[in-house]
Amino acid sequence: MFLNTYCIRSRNINLMYISHTIGGMMFFLPIYALYLEQNLFTMTNVALIISIEAITAAVFEIPTGAIADIFGRKKTLISAYLLSLISLMFLYLGGNMLMFVSYAILNSFGRSLASGTDSALIYDTLKEENKERYFKKINGTYFALWPLGAATGSIIGGHLATISLNLPVLMTSIPFTIALILILFINEPHYDKDSNKNIFVHMKKTSRLILHNRQLLIIMAGVLMLIALGDAMFVLNPIYFEFKNIPIIYFGYISALAFFLSSAGHYFAHTISERLGDKNTLLLCTIIVPIVVLLSTSQVGILAGILFVVGSFFFGLRNPVIHHLLNVEVTSRNRATVMSASNFMGQVGFAMFAPILGYLADLYTINTAFVISALMLFAVPVLFMFLREKE
Repeated sequence: MFLNTYCIRSRNINLMYISHTIGGMMFFLPIYALYLEQNLFTMTNVALIISIEAITAAVFEIPTGAIADIFGRKKTLISAYLLSLISLMFLYLGGNMLMFVSYAILNSFGRSLASGTDSALIYDTLKEENKERYFKKINGTYFALWPLGAATGSIIGGHLATISLNLPVLMTSIPFTIALILILFINEPHYDKDSNKNIFVHMKKTSRLILHNRQLLIIMAGVLMLIALGDAMFVLNPIYFEFKNIPIIYFGYISALAFFLSSAGHYFAHTISERLGDKNTLLLCTIIVPIVVLLSTSQVGILAGILFVVGSFFFGLRNPVIHHLLNVEVTSRNRATVMSASNFMGQVGFAMFAPILGYLADLYTINTAFVISALMLFAVPVLFMFLREKE
């Protein structure tokens, strides 16, 4: 098995691998935007819910990272999975804007608690055994497993959606419950905790650290644009696929392909970045993605869908590299908070651009909105040119 290659004794990594895979089985992902549109009627309203989710995630992001640094990784992850499970009830009941807003807030709080905390737990688990040099490979594998679960869930969810758009939401509660149970068996790794238990003081110290680190500022600015422009398109892709005249039965398969490609990108990120270098890998990823999106917008039918999701490989490829560059810049006492700050930047960008993308889709077409977003993505590789290569 992969872990035996590096002689890692802790069971944490295996438990994180399994729970992350199962937690990715969100059966409603292929039809999420359509499910919202069925209840909220317009693209602008759909984008508004997605934006609210991003805004609240941004608000929670850095405080939840501080919570993980101060009070422990395990407790934070348990809370994250529990909140995500509760949020599903609101999404399933739906029916009005208030229920969907409640889902958005609870789900974003749960995701904020988990984001950054998981990578910090993996890094500190490895550091306990002096194996942190394998972090990029193990973290890449960890993030490769969620898309595998999501791919499986997407295929199943696509078929469930032909029966009812509500059914995939209801069935997602099963894997979420299993993932929560697995997290209970994780051991809290030792790490250097800040003696000050004040969350806001800890946030202030970490913010000062980020503002005085040019490398961190460049990475976070890039993350803001990548999430704002790229993820907004991905979340709205069911409506894009419908516009391209792709039958709903194929949504799950196309989403599964996207997640398989993302998984492959995560898994091979270590090998590719070791050969090309971290900076060149990021430049490659950020140049190719807008190109394939533009090619997709020029096609119709299944080909348009396949071209659109090709970029998922490069999404997966870039993430472990970005996480690696963030981790090597900070100490363990600030690690989860810095990772959360990076996620915060992405959520802020998403919250700002998702409603604009929805408005452009209503004003023109979703195809035109995607063209505009893809063209703007070319600004990211220009920014990453100023990164310094890390040894």
